[in-house]
Amino acid sequence: MTISIVIPVYNEEKHIEACLQSIAAQTRRPDEVIVVDNNCTDHTVKLAKQFDFVRVIHESKQGRGHARNAGFNASRSHIIGRIDADSILDKHWVERVLKHFRDDAELAGLTGLGKTAFFPFINILKSTLFSRSYYWFVHTHFRTVTMWGATMAVRKNAWGKVKDFVITDDSVVHEDQDVSLWIAASGGKILQANDVLITTNGQEYRYLPKLLHYNRLFRSTRSLHTQNGNLEKVVHKLSFTSLFPGFALSFLLGGALYTVSTLLFPLDYLLLRSRLIGKRLS
Repeated sequence: MTISIVIPVYNEEKHIEACLQSIAAQTRRPDEVIVVDNNCTDHTVKLAKQFDFVRVIHESKQGRGHARNAGFNASRSHIIGRIDADSILDKHWVERVLKHFRDDAELAGLTGLGKTAFFPFINILKSTLFSRSYYWFVHTHFRTVTMWGATMAVRKNAWGKVKDFVITDDSVVHEDQDVSLWIAASGGKILQANDVLITTNGQEYRYLPKLLHYNRLFRSTRSLHTQNGNLEKVVHKLSFTSLFPGFALSFLLGGALYTVSTLLFPLDYLLLRSRLIGKRLS
């Protein structure tokens, strides 16, 4: 079984080296790494090409959805992994993704957990608590597991079933939730794999306007998939008992995390990124 990793990029020169170095350090290297240049104007592409295992392709249509589609369609592997440029992979990421797909022939997609880096001094909050509260919130609304673009993977044949239907307009939907709901509505099984871990840059969540924008996209995604009937087609796998912890953690704890993130600088992410870049240069 082969696996590609697709990384859509737009002006990610601050993050791309550490991301690719974490791929180079995998216990099982991916068969293909595709960096999708979505009209970068900085040094992202130049830095990516320094890694001999990277294939750079260009997507002129601006937007993460278009870049993702280009990368997924260019993949030559059985499994298509998708991460963000600021995703730093646990060294077992590829190995564990492949194991899940080998162990379950019905699995169409999976998503992992992220350690967000905006709690540099409080270890317990530096764990996967943020990811868990996020997933509980999203899953209780969609009643199925949805994938997170920073750490996800799909079977190529599952992508083939939905690629002509997914929405590529980033101003309308969360593109990762959108593709998840199309796959789930087509009967595909999606797993939340808690052992598939990344560290991601919590600084992205510091700004209230961005939070409000993400919330608007979430509501828009849910509305569109209600209108097109996908939410009715999804096999509901979450019971009522999941609702209370989901809403409690999402609105109370999740809200607190977002608030505190506006005050703290993602020091640990920056240190990890620096260490990985240092390994590359040494």
